[in-house]
Amino acid sequence: GANMTINQISVFLENRVGQLAQVCKVLAENDISLVTLSLAETQDFGIARLIVDDHVKAETVLRTNKFLVKTTPDVAVTVPDRPGGMAQVVSTLSEKGCDIEYSYAFAFNNNEKAVLVFRFKDDDAAQRVLAEAGFTTLHENQLQEAAN
Repeated sequence: GANMTINQISVFLENRVGQLAQVCKVLAENDISLVTLSLAETQDFGIARLIVDDHVKAETVLRTNKFLVKTTPDVAVTVPDRPGGMAQVVSTLSEKGCDIEYSYAFAFNNNEKAVLVFRFKDDDAAQRVLAEAGFTTLHENQLQEAAN
């Protein structure tokens, strides 16, 4: 099947004030639109997970600004906008034994839909499970259009 992953950028943030603001500033100065941002923290550092309209450019400018950056393939699933929509996706994945490393959600298309972003141990297997269950995964360019 077609691979429907999106490119997510992880930026490692030192645990000091202003790091996230600096990331946003660098992106803005370089005319990069943010689709969504999720922040995870450990005791020693934070990880900002970004989906942007141009991940190659974003990665380059962040590196130039001395940020530690890593790009990973994630899967973005649109969730029906009704109670339990998210639970349905997650329970389908766990029933089929898909190992989720992390997940976060954001609103999409003027809040008409929710999107769940997943990082899986095995993308192909997870995408197959989602497709068989009738869930829609998004292409990267669909997310990019939403950013602009």
